[in-house]
Amino acid sequence: IRVDELVVRGKTALLGRNGSGKTTFVKAVVGILRNERGRVLVDGVDVTDLPTERRPIAYLPQERVVLPFRPAEQLRYFARLHGTDFRWVVENLGLDGLLAKSGLSGGERQLLNIATALLKGPKVLILDEPTQALDFPNKVMVLRTLRRLDVPTVFVTHDPLEAYYLCDELVVMESGRIKGPVRNEMREWAEEALENTLKLYTDMIGVEV
Repeated sequence: IRVDELVVRGKTALLGRNGSGKTTFVKAVVGILRNERGRVLVDGVDVTDLPTERRPIAYLPQERVVLPFRPAEQLRYFARLHGTDFRWVVENLGLDGLLAKSGLSGGERQLLNIATALLKGPKVLILDEPTQALDFPNKVMVLRTLRRLDVPTVFVTHDPLEAYYLCDELVVMESGRIKGPVRNEMREWAEEALENTLKLYTDMIGVEV
């Protein structure tokens, strides 16, 4: 991986084909993989030598995460661990309806995992393909919620429509190198395409989302 610079403002999509190096890059940023050279700065502070747990970065990997807690128990546990208040996460992500549930849909489970990551109180949130295992209605639910979230975010995806819908800027990784950023000028088109596709889908199956 050779990246000269990536500055995250608002929500940034990291696009690229499978095997282009996206996951390797973000794992180096969060400290899971060692940086042989280069630096990671958050608000101008060099965090390159800090262990993963001490970096002000929250990371949700693309591998499915299922913890042995009920939703409210999971949020309370990680809030105590990080010394934060889980209520602000519940309010910001609109998760009140999830707290009493035991069986969650794929989208609800992913929102719970995003909420858990946010309990670290990060200055940057990195989400690696957070919708890849979700059906279309659950995917839209997660994307709608992420749009309301006011935390600088790196959204790793291979899907341009998701990137256009969610993000302010887009960069593309190819063979371990980043090209961009470019400003997202396709958001209105993506909103219309996503919502129209969702309507068609729900009309066919007879379920509102």
